[in-house]
Amino acid sequence: MTVRIEASSPTQPRLEHMALWVEDIDRSAAFLERALGWRRHPLVFGVDETDTIYGGMLLAFVDANGFWIELVQPTTEGPGMDFLRQKGDGSLVELDFEVTDFDASCALMKSRGITLMGMDGNPLQQGGLLREWFLDEHGERQRGDELLSYLPADVAQGTSIELFWEYPTGVVIRRDRTWTDDQRTPRDAPRFDHTVVLAGDFEATLSVYTDILNLPHQAAAPGLERGWMGMKNGPHAWIRANERGNWISIVGADAHGGGRQLLEDSRLGPGAIVEIAAEVADIDAFSRRMAAAGITMTAGDDTPLDAGATSVCVDSSGDRYAYFSRESSEGMRIMVFQRGTDARSVFAARDR
Repeated sequence: MTVRIEASSPTQPRLEHMALWVEDIDRSAAFLERALGWRRHPLVFGVDETDTIYGGMLLAFVDANGFWIELVQPTTEGPGMDFLRQKGDGSLVELDFEVTDFDASCALMKSRGITLMGMDGNPLQQGGLLREWFLDEHGERQRGDELLSYLPADVAQGTSIELFWEYPTGVVIRRDRTWTDDQRTPRDAPRFDHTVVLAGDFEATLSVYTDILNLPHQAAAPGLERGWMGMKNGPHAWIRANERGNWISIVGADAHGGGRQLLEDSRLGPGAIVEIAAEVADIDAFSRRMAAAGITMTAGDDTPLDAGATSVCVDSSGDRYAYFSRESSEGMRIMVFQRGTDARSVFAARDR
């Protein structure tokens, strides 16, 4: 059973999971297990198709080796379907932070002049209540309720940031109570390490995490150079997102220079959650295993790797990385990396 570690204060957010919007949950979950060994939780749950606030959804949790990825498949009209149409299959849509006192969290935000909103960008309805359903061990539908809210898009600098709290009947509580050691992802599988947020206004975006969410950051450590992004020397900060050692990498973009193509991408833009990154012990072996399985690895955004190469080596840090092609990964942008062996590694610098 998962041990739930509470935040240091009832209003302190902790990144509990991330949500990816998909066209087919089964297909996306199957890829994550086939390529990364990340296992799907057997809990079947969703949102009623009659829901007039959120719209119908099918949902699933995938264990990214100690961190949860939530797959969301909209099934009816609503803000979920709007996101899928705008972002596309496999898009990273939101960061989901848990608080242990929802009312106090809302009051704290209000004291800072921030009015929390619903998923659709409108004022909260029903106090933020989301009535999900799940199938119990007998295959019968039960209610799993939670309260959720979002930072306004302008306050969050374009990123969809959810603050939520679970009732005892909530699906997150149910998920953890029914997850056993023999079901979980093997601990030698690739491990979710961080996600990347694209900042149009770097200082304002950094302030969301340090001043509004009150998360610690490591500003001195450099970010990983990714040639395909075109942002080799832009501003960067690491945000410690939770007690599990998962991070948010904030990458500054410039509309007139590095990262312009990402800012102008209709699936991305300022505040977009660009990718997730998983650490592997041996990227050469990993890439060869993917090739044997017919899964294409790239240098980023489907840029081919150099002939004969299994990864991109960053000369300045010794770190190495490769990406799944989005055709093979059901649209999900996923980087795998192997950290360098000495102090030059950006991950070694971050974790010191």
